Amino acid sequence: MTKKRIDTLSALDYIPHPLVIVTAGDPENPNERGGMTAAWVSRISWNPPLVMVAIAPSRHTLKLIRKQGSFALNIVSKALENAAYSVFGMLSGKNVDKFSAAKVTVKPAERIKAPVIAEAPVVIECEKIDEVKAGDHIMIIGEVVNAYINSDDTPLVFYQSRSGELNV
Repeated sequence: MTKKRIDTLSALDYIPHPLVIVTAGDPENPNERGGMTAAWVSRISWNPPLVMVAIAPSRHTLKLIRKQGSFALNIVSKALENAAYSVFGMLSGKNVDKFSAAKVTVKPAERIKAPVIAEAPVVIECEKIDEVKAGDHIMIIGEVVNAYINSDDTPLVFYQSRSGELNV
């Protein structure tokens, strides 16, 4: 195969991404809870266990994380794929209770103040410890304080193929 140059932004599409719904806010109050689909999520430290999620500054979920100081990562499986894309990835939590719109079961996190999605195969609860401006996003750094498996469903990962197709 001959080497083919691509632009730098296109090259980044080839990095596989997890598919995660980040949730934050008051789990009992539909007007004070929210969530958003995120692909830019990564483990960044073993000790202490830290994760990073990149969020656009205008996102309602970012405001909720800043207010509560915590968030949950709800790993997406095939069963949650439609909710991740069409509800948590498209609608604004300022105007809609995304949990009701997605018809998912919301429950309080175990160790932090945040809603979690009962159907998520894996939930990772985090305390916000820092944030860093990174280009047009804010990197929220959280310490993992609790995690659990809700089902044996396989988490989704997506990436762009060489033909340009998005693969899940």
